[in-house]
Amino acid sequence: MNENFGKLTIVRIGNVLTYSTLQEIGKRILEAFNGIITTYQLSHHETPVTECIDAYLLTMVLHSQYSGHTLGITDADLKTQDEDEFYNIIIGGKNPRNDVAVVSTRRLSPKDIQSNGDYKLLLDRTLKVSLHEIGHNLGLTDHSAYQFASDGSLCPMSKGEFNKFGYQGYVRAIVDGRGAMFCDDCESFLRIMYGSRRCSIEGNNVDDANASGARKF
Repeated sequence: MNENFGKLTIVRIGNVLTYSTLQEIGKRILEAFNGIITTYQLSHHETPVTECIDAYLLTMVLHSQYSGHTLGITDADLKTQDEDEFYNIIIGGKNPRNDVAVVSTRRLSPKDIQSNGDYKLLLDRTLKVSLHEIGHNLGLTDHSAYQFASDGSLCPMSKGEFNKFGYQGYVRAIVDGRGAMFCDDCESFLRIMYGSRRCSIEGNNVDDANASGARKF
């Protein structure tokens, strides 16, 4: 794990989310990981238009370009090397060899975004999957059972059973059921691992950056 986990780079790959939406996601990530992640910067990574990206390759490219604690958000499907076609497309993932997590909005988006409510739903779903993957970056593990936070919503680390629901059912049952608060077990882990940082509320900053020259693949 990179020691500079307090600074998060959020990289947009594609154009499905607006700059202001990324700012909102960044702000809510800081709130969820209060005192642990204290600042974020925004960047845009240019790639050829594509419907599908190899998830592992994308994490390696982002690590090479940005290094450090990084969250990539793409509007393309994320493909894995799983031989079972049922599992080789994911909505989010984390590379265990670095501190890069990636999220795909393609299967989180309502079929037709026709209202502010539809767009807010996409924002909320993207945030919840982002919290899950960033949680992995910080050492949190999946809850195979339904673990609840104090506000009654599912902990962001609740994974559930994908093969029970399929993609659309999983998003509605699990992702939509998650909140932005972590359960007692996750909170305990974060306090043990990061100590007083978890209680700190100072120094939350935003550093908006528009990086150029990103590697294409």
